[in-house]
Amino acid sequence: MTGELGIAGEVIDRAAKTRALCERARDSNVNEKTLLATDYLNHINEIVMLFDLVPDAPECLEDCKAWQPLSYQDHFRASHIADRDLAIEAYDFSPPAYKEPFDQLVAEMNRLVALSIEKLDAALAEGNEDVTRMIAERASRNLQDLIGQASAIIHGTDHAVDQAQIDALMEF
Repeated sequence: MTGELGIAGEVIDRAAKTRALCERARDSNVNEKTLLATDYLNHINEIVMLFDLVPDAPECLEDCKAWQPLSYQDHFRASHIADRDLAIEAYDFSPPAYKEPFDQLVAEMNRLVALSIEKLDAALAEGNEDVTRMIAERASRNLQDLIGQASAIIHGTDHAVDQAQIDALMEF
């Protein structure tokens, strides 16, 4: 029998635990099918907004550099939303059909952020406003596309991420 130890030391069947989490997720910020919450995407939206500011306020690049990726569970640990504990607990029980492509998208978003900051830093150092604007706009647009894909997964769309499509987003 596969399972994990419960608080009182009893073995709880993973399927039963998943069903219980799905029940608790009803009428919450956590999707009852995927056991994921869109609130996590607010963290990525923060850097999108910062990228949008950089062309007109280059000093915002320092804020971009200060932004740090957060794991899903770390985001919710720092969150004040009502369902934060449920989001943290449910993440480990999210079905692989949703969790794996979601985690892949998050990794790609974090990679895109790092690459974009590097390129923005170089363009600003060169004083090239047109290139700075192009990089910031492309980073923002590409991140928004990935956020849309992640949101679809969170809402229960079985979506296999096409690596070629993600690689195309990373080209500047």
